[in-house]
Amino acid sequence: MTDSYLDDKFAQDFMVACYQVDRREILRPSAFLDLAQYMAVYGADCLNFGDEQLRPYDCTWVLARQHVRFERPVMHKEPCKILTWHKGMQGLFFIRDYQLIGADGMPAVNSTSSWVVMNLTERRVDRADFLTEFTSMPPQSTDNAIAETAGKVVARGLEFHLIGTHKVQFSDVDYNQHANNVKYTVWAMDALPEVLVNNMMVKDLTINFNREARPGETVELWHALAPDGAHIVEGRVEDHQVFIERLLFA
Repeated sequence: MTDSYLDDKFAQDFMVACYQVDRREILRPSAFLDLAQYMAVYGADCLNFGDEQLRPYDCTWVLARQHVRFERPVMHKEPCKILTWHKGMQGLFFIRDYQLIGADGMPAVNSTSSWVVMNLTERRVDRADFLTEFTSMPPQSTDNAIAETAGKVVARGLEFHLIGTHKVQFSDVDYNQHANNVKYTVWAMDALPEVLVNNMMVKDLTINFNREARPGETVELWHALAPDGAHIVEGRVEDHQVFIERLLFA
């Protein structure tokens, strides 16, 4: 990936690699989430409120919610540009948007995300008042990739069935000592029927992260079908909801 700065956004150019695509040579949803995560860390570092600035306070950034709209398939070897920008605060949430621009110069993927600061020792959300000590946190840009912030996935009244389990292992865990947020979408897609994930395209994805999954824990994956045809996958450790994800295929 190569840098190409814009006035009010951070941008990087890249070509879609073989390890980022599925059997149809289409960019995997999880591959876009990997790119978005990389850009979030990069963007925070460039604005001087990244992990390096948070670690002296025993804190780190964690993703709370993300909404992604896949406007069209992004193909293997397609030259693309990914943009990100800090959009300001809403309550406890720090809002960050993303766009993936395809070879045609048009947005192929739009996304918005909501981040919180977690205390590493107490493993809980920190109100992060200390951030004002080194930055006033103004919006980098008020442009919208998606106008509404990532919403809460509601599955009240739906009938769930167990479709799989996953034990948190070496390849799942990041430097925050918990399963990386992208892994939840990998587990969800792996647990859904192959006829669905191999023949349909994810058009819309919303995920909420509600609890950490720590090394050695076993996450149960539960599935329900929403009235609008969306597939809801919930990850549970014992009686606790770890994540819940809404995937709409087309």
